[in-house]
Amino acid sequence: MLVANWKMNGSETMINNWIEGIKSVPKNIQSKCIFCPPSCFLYQASNLIKEKNLEICLGAQDVDPVTENSLTGGISAKMLKNMGCQYVIIGHSERRNYYGEKDPLLLKKILAANSEKLEIIFCIGESLEEKKKEKTFEVLKRQISIITNVEKAKFFIAYEPVWAIGTGEVAEIQYIKVVHEMIKEELRNVDLKGFNGIIYGGSIKSDSAKNILAMENVDGLLIGGASLKEKEFSNIVINTLLN
Repeated sequence: MLVANWKMNGSETMINNWIEGIKSVPKNIQSKCIFCPPSCFLYQASNLIKEKNLEICLGAQDVDPVTENSLTGGISAKMLKNMGCQYVIIGHSERRNYYGEKDPLLLKKILAANSEKLEIIFCIGESLEEKKKEKTFEVLKRQISIITNVEKAKFFIAYEPVWAIGTGEVAEIQYIKVVHEMIKEELRNVDLKGFNGIIYGGSIKSDSAKNILAMENVDGLLIGGASLKEKEFSNIVINTLLN
């Protein structure tokens, strides 16, 4: 799966242009694309996807942990489902770092998403300091353990080395290979029927996407800045999934 994570970017015009531009992607691979705009544009995006008869999937960038209680500014899993979302990103490093989201809160979000059968894109990754101290595997195993506590959850693991997000620095191919092998091995030890694969993210560009996705144990890409321009995202999709 190729995930377009727009983060805190977008406008009505940008959404219109992006959806129009994505029509250049052949229908048989559109379903391998997940569009994650800011929550305020989900309804517009959902309607346009239906109107244009596209096969791309819709995802949210976050979900609140409560399901029934009143919460000012909250967006529940039920609301996301109602707007046409099939996926939700949980645990992105920016949420962990800027908002201090810890394991107990992330588990509640996973449970909330799972209660509405939303498929989860669960982000894990190590900081530069943790990498330098050779704690990468220790950190990732702890983060992975959160989602393995939830029975029947359908999910992707999105591995994003924190030091490569938005920096323009892409992890070396061999590094990605070793880490993805470790993640896959860790998940083999748990009987998880809902595990759908490992996605890599971290300063993905057109010139690096194909080589990364061609690697064993890399089942998709989580694309940030490069997904904002419909032409660049479409090129990544076509070049990696068709050629």
